[in-house]
Order: sequence, then C-alpha cells, then structure tokens
Amino acid sequence: MNQLTEEQIAQLSPDTASLAAGKGLAGTSKWVSFAYNERVLWGEIKGSGSTPYRSQIDLTNTAFKCSCPSRKFPCKHGLGLYLMFTRNFADFTKTENEPVWVKEWMDKRASKPATTEPKPEADVETVAKQAKAKEKRQNKRLEEIAGGVAELDLWVKDLLRGGLLAFPEKGPQFWKKTAARMVDAKAPGLGNMVKEFQEINYFSGNTWQGEALQQATKIFMLLEGVKNIDALPTLVQEDVKSLIGISRNQKELLEDAAAEKIKDIWLVLGRQREVNDEDLTIQRDWLYGTQSKRFALILNFAYRSAPIQNLVVPGTATQAELVFYPGNYPLRAAIKMVGSNSTQFSIPEMFGNWDAVQEYYTQILSKFPWADNIPLFVKDLLPVTHASKWHLRDSDGYIMPLPADFDIQKLYQILAISGGASVHMSFLRQKDTVVPLGVWVDGKYKLI
Repeated sequence: MNQLTEEQIAQLSPDTASLAAGKGLAGTSKWVSFAYNERVLWGEIKGSGSTPYRSQIDLTNTAFKCSCPSRKFPCKHGLGLYLMFTRNFADFTKTENEPVWVKEWMDKRASKPATTEPKPEADVETVAKQAKAKEKRQNKRLEEIAGGVAELDLWVKDLLRGGLLAFPEKGPQFWKKTAARMVDAKAPGLGNMVKEFQEINYFSGNTWQGEALQQATKIFMLLEGVKNIDALPTLVQEDVKSLIGISRNQKELLEDAAAEKIKDIWLVLGRQREVNDEDLTIQRDWLYGTQSKRFALILNFAYRSAPIQNLVVPGTATQAELVFYPGNYPLRAAIKMVGSNSTQFSIPEMFGNWDAVQEYYTQILSKFPWADNIPLFVKDLLPVTHASKWHLRDSDGYIMPLPADFDIQKLYQILAISGGASVHMSFLRQKDTVVPLGVWVDGKYKLI
C-alpha cells in the first residue's frame, strides 16, 4: 500500500476548484462509510441523489473511480476521500472484506494485462511503404509552410535591423499578430517561439536585451534549419520538424519497433500545469529513470475542462516503459506501459555545484540549441537573497537566480522544509534561471 501525502494528492487534482471542493469533503462527518485494505480505499458519501456516491481508490497503482456524474477526474469525492485518509488515518477501519462494487472493480483492474498485446511485426515491404508515405506527408507539410518560413525570416531580420532599443515600444499585439500568421501558415511551433517575446519583461533592469537577442537567435537558427533540412543529420531533422509543429503521432510512436524504449523505475519529480490563451491545458510531468539515469518529459494536453488521464503520480516512483520521441537530445516520451508505484526510493546521483551544471548544460546546447527546460539534480543548495532577488547558492558559494515570477510561497516552503539548511534539489534549468521541483530532506523527497 502506498499512502500519498497531501502535496502528492493535490498534484492529482484536475484544477484548483476540484481541490478546494475535495478539501471541503475531507472530514469524516461527511461520509456515510469508509474503509481500506492494502490494495484499495473506498467510501460512500451522500450526494444530490437518493443513494450515496461510491468512491474508490486503487492504492497499489493509483487510480480513482466514483459513481458521481462529474466529468472531472479525479472528482472532488475521490480527492476528499484520499485527503481524509491521509489526515485521519487512525479513523479508518482496515478490512479484507471488500464490498461487491469495490471487489469487482479491483479484480477487473488486476485481470488486465500489465502490457499491451504486441501487434504482429510488419514485413519489410510494409515497413518501407509506411516510411515512404510518412516522408511524403512530411515533405508536403514542409512545402506548405515554406511561405510562412520566408515571411518570418524577413520579419526577424527587419526586427533586428531596427535595433533592440525598439523592442519595449512594441505592445503585445505586435507579437500576437506575427504568431497568428505562423499558425495560419501551419507552423504553430514558430508561432509559439514568437509569443515568447511578449513574456520578456522589458521594463525591469538590463537583462531583457540578452533575452530578446537569445530568442531572436533561436528563431533564426530554426529557420535556417528548415531551409537546409535535407543537409542536416536525421535526428536533427526530427528536432527541427518537431519545433516548427510537425509533431509525430503518439499512437504511431508507440507502435514503432525502431523507437527507443526504456523500462525502468521512474521517479516522478514534479508536475507543471498551465492554461494558455486558447484555453488549452498543458501538463508536464518530469521523470528520472533510476537505472537508466535518463530524464523524461511526459506532455499531455486537454481543451477547456476535459480531463487528463494521469498515469503517474508526482513524488512517487513508478514502474513503467517509456517510448522516446526521436531527436538529438531525446527528452519527451510517451508511456507505453505503467505498473505499480511506490513512495520509497533512494537519492539519485547529483552534481556538486553550478560549475558542473554549466558544463553539462553546454553539452546539451551543443546537441539541441533550442533547449529551454533541462531537468537536473544538485546537492547542498541554499536559498539566499542577492541584489533584492532570490537565488540558490551552491556549496562553493556561487549562485543561480530563480525566475522573477517564482511563487514566493514555494520559496517559503523550501525554507520551512529545510529549516534554513542546504538541501539536495531537483529543478529545471530555464535559460539563465532555475525552477525548483522538489527537495530531499532526511532521505525523503518533498514536492515544491
């Protein structure tokens, strides 16, 4: 049985409203009945209907089910039940006598195969035809976006010819207009890179010039890559196609016999969730393989209030097989198979200071110059202030800044957990800043 912490349960919530509602249902007086055993937790709660809603949670391989009509997953009842279990564990009765509705669900889950039945391997001729058809589709797409690439190439050159000092005068609509043109040209990836100009703070200090020039350089390199794609190594071609918006179908990836697959025990280091201007929820789960020593990014999308199926739980270790998207720096992956999870895992190997991190970061950029989120571990880091801004100081006394918009409550959380002492930390290297994901304290991993 894996008993999650409140922080881990909160990471499973589909939105803040569901979490708030779940917390309101986390009192024992709200529930008609509740119990658990090593494999499952269940409870009944009075709802708007004549019969109570039945909620149940698989404790071995975290999953939820509820009889309520909510389209959110997990619903507020599942979140409330799990939060109540964590807060009031002593009030729960442990019994092996599961109600029929609980036993049927759990037995059905246990009877499912751990892996997907493999499809018969296609013959050489079929594989060749599929590869040729895929290449034809992608070449046609490249031809379709050629106009957008030429337009953006001229736009970037005119932008830089006008000088960086003109950037602060350009309002959000200037960037949005060009980004929208790239979407119309069927190159949404280029549009997203243009949008990043409007995220730069042009009225705070003198760092914006470097940020703006760096972003313009990334776009220019990508445009050059598109124009000369046939001359690039195969894996770099995959990177260029992905960046401009020619993404590989996940179903196709999972069925690709040649794709890189890694079975491992994956530490789920953290989850990031944001909603963009188009009402699209983007969820990023950051993983680390304990045996392969590989990092992975699981990317999921949902439109408006549509639920996202969460196959991993932040702050736990999960047995899983991942399939990596091809690239010169393969980081993004899809989950092919997932097994049980655990809250027990050892501390991974870590860099000792920021110098070692910078050397590694430089190696990554030499392979993938557009990298903007690099997961890393560093030991003995301490939050400190310098020039009225927060930084992380390593054991040698060198510092790296946190983003200007980093949640101050999370920073206070780090200080409270560590007691003011240095801690081992997982984080994302974002350009010239670092974003903490979690810390190790007394051998245990705490989400931030």
